[in-house]
Amino acid sequence: MIDEAIIVIDWGTSNRRAYFITNKGDVLEQRRDNIGILYVEDGLFGEVFTNLIGDWLERFIGIPVLMAGMIGSRQGWVEANYVLCPASLIDLAFNVISVPGQKNTWIVPGICLDPNGERRDVMRGEEVQVFGSLSLAGLNTSLLCLPGTHSKWVKVRNDQLLDFTTAMTGEVFDLMRDRSILGSLITKNSSHSTLAFEKGLNLALQPGGLLSHMFSLRADGLFGRTLDNEQESFLSGLLIGHEINAMIDNGYSDINDIVLVGTKLLTQVYSEAFRQRGIPFRVVDGEEAAIRGLSAIWNLFREEVHG
Repeated sequence: MIDEAIIVIDWGTSNRRAYFITNKGDVLEQRRDNIGILYVEDGLFGEVFTNLIGDWLERFIGIPVLMAGMIGSRQGWVEANYVLCPASLIDLAFNVISVPGQKNTWIVPGICLDPNGERRDVMRGEEVQVFGSLSLAGLNTSLLCLPGTHSKWVKVRNDQLLDFTTAMTGEVFDLMRDRSILGSLITKNSSHSTLAFEKGLNLALQPGGLLSHMFSLRADGLFGRTLDNEQESFLSGLLIGHEINAMIDNGYSDINDIVLVGTKLLTQVYSEAFRQRGIPFRVVDGEEAAIRGLSAIWNLFREEVHG
């Protein structure tokens, strides 16, 4: 069984997901919780690691474990240095690092742009989803959009991750809704309003800029032009609209067929925005992409690096 299976863990800032899979990527068992790296007290990563999958390790002594995400960040268990763009799947496999004091346990590195280049940017965890998504979609060249707290737009050509840009759309949405003056009129967790969302998307195309557009949400609310239970959708559409505009302006429109990668909730919202803008796309489940990517990295690591 050990030769035919592996444990892979997608361990992020706020949650983690573990999968007991075959080397082909078929999921045999899975579990998840909300103990992301920010919730590990006193650096006790080994303890919470065992709490998550200790019984699997006991059942299959010596089974390998491969992790990705913020667990390999400077604030994580052990820092896995970034691989420089352009980067391939084999580059990730060659730079996997072991966890000191933990047998048969490794962490996938992140990817960064050249620190001495014109722009600086980093990703950690999304790189696994990128290559897993391409495998699931049967592509080796594409533009990918991975929406989230920090959305990533990624260019891949001939299996090489060439460039990417991060947009803090999700985090700004949370801050504006929960901690700004805008939030005083917003009914939190309202049902999605397609009309209000499209209103935000359309406003993003108008002159004035994001900062002015955001305050119009408050003015519209005060005068009843946008109802309290519509403002959340309006703000979402406005921010996503500006994100799309910025990415197109920054050269992320040269590949027409976008691969949209993420949770069902986020891909539904971004799908709505892409359809409204007439942008062709296909959707890949982010969880499936992470599993496929980790499985592919493990097989390269095992066969080509440590063959």
